Amino acid sequence: MVGAFFSNPLQFKFPRAPHLTVVAESWPPHVRVRPGSGGAPTTAEGPMASFLEVFAASLNFTYSIVQGDGYWGAPTQNGTWNGMIGMVMRKEADLGLGPFGVSYKRNKVVGFTLPIFREVLHILTARPRPQPQPWGFLAPFTLNVWLVLLSLMMVLTVFATVTEKALMEVENGPSSSSSSSLFFWHLISHYQLFLGQSSPREAVGLVPRFLFWLWLMTVLVMMRTYSGSLTSQLAVKTVEIKYDSLQDVLNDPDVILILEGSTALTGHLEGATSGVFGSLATAVKTRGLQVRASQMQDVARSSLQDGRHAMFLERIGCNNLFSDDFSSTGRCDYYMSRGVFWPLLYSLVLPLKSPLLPLINARILALREFGVYDMWARAMTPNLTHCLSMPTKLKFQEPYSLQHLWVCERG
Repeated sequence: MVGAFFSNPLQFKFPRAPHLTVVAESWPPHVRVRPGSGGAPTTAEGPMASFLEVFAASLNFTYSIVQGDGYWGAPTQNGTWNGMIGMVMRKEADLGLGPFGVSYKRNKVVGFTLPIFREVLHILTARPRPQPQPWGFLAPFTLNVWLVLLSLMMVLTVFATVTEKALMEVENGPSSSSSSSLFFWHLISHYQLFLGQSSPREAVGLVPRFLFWLWLMTVLVMMRTYSGSLTSQLAVKTVEIKYDSLQDVLNDPDVILILEGSTALTGHLEGATSGVFGSLATAVKTRGLQVRASQMQDVARSSLQDGRHAMFLERIGCNNLFSDDFSSTGRCDYYMSRGVFWPLLYSLVLPLKSPLLPLINARILALREFGVYDMWARAMTPNLTHCLSMPTKLKFQEPYSLQHLWVCERG
């Protein structure tokens, strides 16, 4: 039997079914653990639970599911390990369902199976919404452009006033017209040209007329640009994405970071001192909130909508939240960043040198080659595609209210 055990592990089956203890924690959509009530056994559902059923049927073993302290597993200050990895390490469980991110520290205390899938972390935040902008008519130009236009109008006004005053004194002698009245009339003329109106008086002299022409050409070009840009901004608004990468949340010292506790990432951050992960480790110490994996979805629903929280979550976890949110509310209230970080391979864990390892690896390889796990995972997120295709440019025709104007004045 030993020879068959290793020569063809895919065909091996226990002649007498052993009973295994499997430790699991809820991590939608991979697995949902449901504690039994009234003496009923704890059960699990989801793609990882389906994997476990295939293993049990193929190898001929029975199993019971137990839960730990709610964490995946990381070393504690006294050198022991918590979470499911700690239970497998102490042989309190024969198999950790996970799936677990593979890391060097973990690989020294437990045995990892072949990877089931690869995942990356995204930044999950509340989906930004377009807001009314009562001062949006200033948006086509930056502040510097408006200041340059104002300065140019004042310079041309002063130059035209001085020039016309000098010409009138040369032709008619000392004039009774004061410089202030000439300055006022030239300022009004330039301002009306700026608004697309006719000048209230005719410029006297070649130089003032040339300055009027120069200002007229400048205004014509700028206002054509302004009107086209303003029309496009009123017709379609671009939704501003504030947090689209890890660096974005690191640059904002006010945003609270939510991440799973006792994971491969938190274990890595404990020793990170430089680079982007050094900065992330510092940020997590001062404004980080670590929660159990089973609580991530609920915390996302309760905390992210205020716009001051950002969550680190795997792509499939984001997809599950999108699907559940759209199924229950018909809305897409969350945004998953395009920037990703912390790629990891995910596997099951067993005690070191467990004889089950080659047997389970052979079955993982067979199932993975046919894309079975991906099919099971997609079935858990039926209403996903709508939220993934949400545009960043939206038609926006909401009228301004007194509340909008009040908020704008206060801001």
